[in-house]
Amino acid sequence: GFSFMEIVVVVAIIGIMGALAAGVTMTSVNASKADSSTSALMNVIELARNQSTSQRRDFQVIFTAPNQIQVFRLDLPSGSTLIANRYLENGQTFTRFGGLPDTPDAFGHTGAIAFGSTPTIRFTTDGSLVDSSGDVLNGSVFLGVASEVGTARAITIFGATGLIHSWKWNGTVWVN
Repeated sequence: GFSFMEIVVVVAIIGIMGALAAGVTMTSVNASKADSSTSALMNVIELARNQSTSQRRDFQVIFTAPNQIQVFRLDLPSGSTLIANRYLENGQTFTRFGGLPDTPDAFGHTGAIAFGSTPTIRFTTDGSLVDSSGDVLNGSVFLGVASEVGTARAITIFGATGLIHSWKWNGTVWVN
């Protein structure tokens, strides 16, 4: 048999290991949810860009705080058609964490949605990203769960080509 003291020590070790595993698991779950929201955001932006070139129409993307993304096809001669209306899930919102640097693309991090002074962008028929006056525009969208820096993610768009990158904060630097 085992003594009472041996059983207590084994139970204590199992309890400590369980508590450590729970902490690691929650961090992994939150990171996975953040990655999922980033993928969903990338898909909506890529939809707008790809449809603009295939349909030969401008597509507008509107980011509405805290977590809504809408895509409209700009119809000719006027008007627009709603193509997609999505929300970030899992508690993700458009947010910029104080103290974190800009992404390596360095398109600015003045706010969670950094496309100049507007939360609205437009993809043209050649796939480029422009502002409301038609000027080529680079920008970033930052997202995460408020107060959980480990969920910090970003999407950057290079205006001239419409190239889209996703970024993840690893605790030290932004990585692809």
